[in-house]
Amino acid sequence: MRILYLEDDSQLANMVVEYLQKYLIVDYASSYDEAKEFIDTFHYDVCLIDRNIRGHDIGMNLIELIHNKSEETGVIVLSSFGTTSDKIDGLEFGANDYMEKPFHIKELYARILALHRRNTPKLINLENVQFDTFNRRIFEDEKEIFLTNKENDLLFYLLIHNNSVISQEQLIQALYLHPEEIASNTISVRINTIRKKLPINIIKNIKTRGYIIEIK
Repeated sequence: MRILYLEDDSQLANMVVEYLQKYLIVDYASSYDEAKEFIDTFHYDVCLIDRNIRGHDIGMNLIELIHNKSEETGVIVLSSFGTTSDKIDGLEFGANDYMEKPFHIKELYARILALHRRNTPKLINLENVQFDTFNRRIFEDEKEIFLTNKENDLLFYLLIHNNSVISQEQLIQALYLHPEEIASNTISVRINTIRKKLPINIIKNIKTRGYIIEIK
Protein backbone atom coordinates (compact mmCIF):
# COMPACT_ATOMS: atom_id res chain seq x y z
CA MET A 1 0.00 0.00 0.00
CA ARG A 2 1.30 3.45 -0.92
CA ILE A 3 0.32 6.49 1.13
CA LEU A 4 1.03 10.23 1.04
CA TYR A 5 1.71 12.10 4.27
CA LEU A 6 1.56 15.92 4.39
CA GLU A 7 2.93 17.43 7.60
CA ASP A 8 5.08 20.53 8.20
CA ASP A 9 6.15 19.55 11.74
CA SER A 10 9.37 17.71 10.95
CA GLN A 11 9.71 16.14 14.40
CA LEU A 12 6.23 14.64 14.28
CA ALA A 13 6.66 13.64 10.65
CA ASN A 14 9.89 11.77 11.35
CA MET A 15 8.22 9.70 14.07
CA VAL A 16 5.18 8.90 11.96
CA VAL A 17 7.16 8.05 8.83
CA GLU A 18 9.62 5.89 10.78
CA TYR A 19 6.75 3.82 12.15
CA LEU A 20 4.55 3.59 9.05
CA GLN A 21 7.32 2.77 6.59
CA LYS A 22 7.80 -0.55 8.42
CA TYR A 23 4.49 -1.62 6.87
CA LEU A 24 3.71 0.78 4.01
CA ILE A 25 5.30 2.77 1.21
CA VAL A 26 5.25 6.34 2.51
CA ASP A 27 5.83 9.52 0.50
CA TYR A 28 6.36 12.49 2.78
CA ALA A 29 5.64 16.12 1.85
CA SER A 30 6.15 19.18 4.04
CA SER A 31 4.39 21.73 1.83
CA TYR A 32 1.27 22.05 -0.31
CA ASP A 33 3.31 22.22 -3.53
CA GLU A 34 5.30 19.09 -2.65
CA ALA A 35 2.10 17.22 -1.85
CA LYS A 36 0.48 18.34 -5.11
CA GLU A 37 3.50 17.15 -7.09
CA PHE A 38 3.28 13.72 -5.42
CA ILE A 39 -0.47 13.53 -6.15
CA ASP A 40 0.16 14.37 -9.80
CA THR A 41 2.85 11.68 -10.01
CA PHE A 42 1.59 8.69 -8.01
CA HIS A 43 -1.60 6.78 -7.28
CA TYR A 44 -2.28 6.57 -3.54
CA ASP A 45 -4.41 4.20 -1.49
CA VAL A 46 -4.62 6.63 1.44
CA CYS A 47 -3.52 10.24 1.96
CA LEU A 48 -2.82 11.74 5.40
CA ILE A 49 -3.36 15.50 5.26
CA ASP A 50 -2.46 18.06 7.92
CA ARG A 51 -4.81 21.05 7.72
CA ASN A 52 -2.52 23.77 9.03
CA ILE A 53 0.54 24.02 6.80
CA ARG A 54 3.05 26.70 7.79
CA GLY A 55 0.38 28.73 9.52
CA HIS A 56 -2.22 28.50 6.76
CA ASP A 57 -5.34 26.33 6.75
CA ILE A 58 -4.77 24.99 3.24
CA GLY A 59 -4.35 21.23 3.69
CA MET A 60 -7.97 20.43 2.93
CA ASN A 61 -7.67 22.15 -0.45
CA LEU A 62 -5.82 19.03 -1.57
CA ILE A 63 -8.80 16.74 -0.97
CA GLU A 64 -10.53 17.75 -4.20
CA LEU A 65 -7.29 17.20 -6.14
CA ILE A 66 -6.90 13.76 -4.59
CA HIS A 67 -10.45 12.68 -5.39
CA ASN A 68 -10.29 14.11 -8.90
CA LYS A 69 -7.26 11.88 -9.49
CA SER A 70 -8.91 8.81 -7.92
CA GLU A 71 -12.20 8.50 -6.08
CA GLU A 72 -10.87 5.30 -4.50
CA THR A 73 -8.13 7.11 -2.57
CA GLY A 74 -9.01 7.47 1.11
CA VAL A 75 -8.24 10.71 2.96
CA ILE A 76 -7.56 11.12 6.66
CA VAL A 77 -7.24 14.68 7.96
CA LEU A 78 -4.81 15.13 10.87
CA SER A 79 -5.23 18.41 12.72
CA SER A 80 -4.94 20.34 15.95
CA PHE A 81 -8.28 21.90 14.96
CA GLY A 82 -10.37 19.53 17.03
CA THR A 83 -13.78 21.06 17.60
CA THR A 84 -16.91 19.31 16.36
CA SER A 85 -17.31 22.07 13.78
CA ASP A 86 -13.73 21.51 12.53
CA LYS A 87 -14.36 17.78 12.14
CA ILE A 88 -17.62 18.37 10.30
CA ASP A 89 -15.83 20.80 7.98
CA GLY A 90 -13.21 18.16 7.20
CA LEU A 91 -15.78 15.51 6.39
CA GLU A 92 -17.80 17.93 4.28
CA PHE A 93 -14.65 18.76 2.31
CA GLY A 94 -14.54 15.07 1.39
CA ALA A 95 -12.28 13.51 4.03
CA ASN A 96 -13.10 9.95 5.02
CA ASP A 97 -11.76 10.29 8.55
CA TYR A 98 -10.53 13.04 10.89
CA MET A 99 -8.01 12.62 13.71
CA GLU A 100 -7.26 15.31 16.24
CA LYS A 101 -3.68 15.94 17.30
CA PRO A 102 -2.02 14.59 19.32
CA PHE A 103 -2.80 11.06 18.17
CA HIS A 104 -1.30 7.62 18.78
CA ILE A 105 0.67 6.32 15.81
CA LYS A 106 -0.67 2.78 16.25
CA GLU A 107 -4.24 4.10 16.13
CA LEU A 108 -3.36 6.05 12.97
CA TYR A 109 -2.04 2.88 11.35
CA ALA A 110 -5.18 0.99 12.37
CA ARG A 111 -7.36 3.69 10.81
CA ILE A 112 -5.32 3.59 7.59
CA LEU A 113 -5.91 -0.15 7.32
CA ALA A 114 -9.60 0.19 8.20
CA LEU A 115 -10.11 2.88 5.57
CA HIS A 116 -8.28 0.86 2.94
CA ARG A 117 -10.44 -2.20 3.66
CA ARG A 118 -13.74 -0.33 3.90
CA ASN A 119 -14.81 -0.89 0.31
CA THR A 120 -12.86 -4.07 -0.25
CA PRO A 121 -14.65 -7.44 -0.07
CA LYS A 122 -12.93 -9.70 2.45
CA LEU A 123 -13.30 -12.88 0.42
CA ILE A 124 -13.22 -13.23 -3.35
CA ASN A 125 -14.12 -16.62 -4.81
CA LEU A 126 -13.09 -17.47 -8.36
CA GLU A 127 -13.90 -21.02 -9.44
CA ASN A 128 -12.48 -23.23 -6.67
CA VAL A 129 -9.94 -20.65 -5.45
CA GLN A 130 -10.59 -18.33 -2.53
CA PHE A 131 -8.70 -15.06 -2.06
CA ASP A 132 -8.72 -13.61 1.47
CA THR A 133 -8.01 -9.91 0.91
CA PHE A 134 -7.99 -9.18 4.66
CA ASN A 135 -5.21 -11.65 5.51
CA ARG A 136 -3.83 -11.80 1.96
CA ARG A 137 -3.99 -15.59 1.75
CA ILE A 138 -4.97 -17.88 -1.13
CA PHE A 139 -6.66 -21.27 -0.91
CA GLU A 140 -7.51 -23.88 -3.51
CA ASP A 141 -10.25 -25.83 -1.77
CA GLU A 142 -8.52 -26.17 1.64
CA LYS A 143 -4.93 -26.17 0.38
CA GLU A 144 -3.05 -22.89 0.79
CA ILE A 145 -1.11 -21.43 -2.13
CA PHE A 146 1.97 -19.40 -1.27
CA LEU A 147 3.45 -16.50 -3.22
CA THR A 148 6.43 -14.29 -2.48
CA ASN A 149 5.72 -10.97 -0.75
CA LYS A 150 6.03 -8.94 -3.95
CA GLU A 151 3.91 -11.43 -5.91
CA ASN A 152 1.30 -11.20 -3.16
CA ASP A 153 1.41 -7.39 -3.26
CA LEU A 154 0.87 -7.37 -7.02
CA LEU A 155 -1.91 -9.97 -7.10
CA PHE A 156 -3.93 -8.48 -4.26
CA TYR A 157 -3.55 -4.96 -5.66
CA LEU A 158 -5.20 -6.18 -8.85
CA LEU A 159 -7.84 -8.08 -6.87
CA ILE A 160 -8.72 -5.06 -4.73
CA HIS A 161 -8.95 -2.91 -7.88
CA ASN A 162 -10.82 -5.60 -9.79
CA ASN A 163 -12.65 -4.74 -13.02
CA SER A 164 -10.28 -1.82 -13.58
CA VAL A 165 -7.40 -1.83 -16.04
CA ILE A 166 -4.24 -1.02 -14.08
CA SER A 167 -1.26 0.17 -16.07
CA GLN A 168 2.23 -1.19 -15.55
CA GLU A 169 3.31 2.30 -14.44
CA GLN A 170 0.58 2.47 -11.79
CA LEU A 171 1.54 -0.97 -10.46
CA ILE A 172 5.20 0.00 -10.17
CA GLN A 173 4.29 3.26 -8.44
CA ALA A 174 1.97 1.50 -6.00
CA LEU A 175 4.29 -1.36 -5.09
CA TYR A 176 7.80 0.09 -4.99
CA LEU A 177 9.28 2.87 -2.90
CA HIS A 178 11.64 3.93 -5.71
CA PRO A 179 9.75 3.15 -8.94
CA GLU A 180 12.37 4.90 -11.06
CA GLU A 181 14.82 2.10 -10.15
CA ILE A 182 12.55 -0.75 -11.27
CA ALA A 183 13.18 -2.47 -14.60
CA SER A 184 10.46 -2.07 -17.20
CA ASN A 185 9.80 -5.81 -17.43
CA THR A 186 9.51 -6.39 -13.66
CA ILE A 187 5.70 -6.43 -13.61
CA SER A 188 5.32 -8.77 -16.60
CA VAL A 189 7.89 -11.17 -15.13
CA ARG A 190 6.11 -11.28 -11.77
CA ILE A 191 2.71 -11.75 -13.40
CA ASN A 192 4.04 -14.69 -15.42
CA THR A 193 5.34 -16.24 -12.21
CA ILE A 194 1.99 -15.69 -10.45
CA ARG A 195 0.16 -17.34 -13.36
CA LYS A 196 2.35 -20.42 -13.02
CA LYS A 197 1.63 -20.70 -9.29
CA LEU A 198 -2.14 -20.23 -9.47
CA PRO A 199 -4.39 -23.08 -10.67
CA ILE A 200 -6.53 -20.60 -12.65
CA ASN A 201 -5.52 -17.76 -14.96
CA ILE A 202 -7.30 -14.66 -13.64
CA ILE A 203 -4.94 -11.86 -14.72
CA LYS A 204 -5.72 -10.57 -18.20
CA ASN A 205 -3.29 -8.51 -20.23
CA ILE A 206 -4.99 -5.60 -22.05
CA LYS A 207 -2.58 -4.72 -24.85
CA THR A 208 -0.81 -1.35 -24.43
CA ARG A 209 -3.03 -0.52 -21.41
CA GLY A 210 -2.18 -2.83 -18.53
CA TYR A 211 -3.68 -5.67 -16.52
CA ILE A 212 -7.10 -6.50 -15.11
CA ILE A 213 -8.83 -9.12 -12.96
CA GLU A 214 -12.47 -9.29 -13.97
CA ILE A 215 -15.03 -10.32 -11.37
CA LYS A 216 -18.69 -10.59 -12.29
